[in-house]
Amino acid sequence: MSDQPVIHIQNFEGPLDLLLHLIKSSSIDIYDIPIVAITDQYMTALRSMQDHQLDVAGEYFVMAATLMKMKAKLLLPVTDEPVEDDEEPTLEEMQDQLVNQLIQYQRYKQVASWFKQQAIARQKFFTRPEMTIPAGVKLGKLAPGLTTQDLQRVILALTRRRHQPELPMRLIESEQFTVKMQMKKIRFRLSQVRVAVPFGQLFDQRPNKEELVTTFLALLEMTKQHEVALDQPNRVVPITVKPAKLGENDE
Repeated sequence: MSDQPVIHIQNFEGPLDLLLHLIKSSSIDIYDIPIVAITDQYMTALRSMQDHQLDVAGEYFVMAATLMKMKAKLLLPVTDEPVEDDEEPTLEEMQDQLVNQLIQYQRYKQVASWFKQQAIARQKFFTRPEMTIPAGVKLGKLAPGLTTQDLQRVILALTRRRHQPELPMRLIESEQFTVKMQMKKIRFRLSQVRVAVPFGQLFDQRPNKEELVTTFLALLEMTKQHEVALDQPNRVVPITVKPAKLGENDE
């Protein structure tokens, strides 16, 4: 039996929907996508859709070209010659962009599914329209100085006494930064410059708390594994980070 997943032809909502289906079918970590394998699976699914005479939109071929480009970057030998085209994205940048698109699309699908379930549940209820007071019904009179707002306040107070206090609710979002992802970014940053980098340059210009903590933990893990070395000759100059091999050669 082949390790390739069985492709069931269906109406996908777009190339991201097809990619997400392939990732889930193969039990792949969305943060660590094997580009070569997923590209082959995507092209196989695309050919199957064409063989069944399905109308394949152009956006599917745009994604196919992107995956093929990433696959080529991965398989081609790495050279030390500088790249003249600075606008050409690197493989790491293309992978990060693809992962972010898939995560964002997955969130939209989950929200859409939740709204669909709420709509189905709401169909089970019927709200009776407001009725007018039948003719001949006499309304009771309130004592002088008493208003309907006073009665409403009393009823609300009794209702609050009967209900237990609700637990505070908090929306927990999925993590956007992982230690593994930040370690890859640090390695890529150091491989570009091949010199010591100031500690502050490892972060974005306006990093949030999650990115700061995750990047710091990634740096500690890389230091523990002897991948990087930290240096600060004195307290005036900033802390620098450099590959551990570079520090051994300097000595």
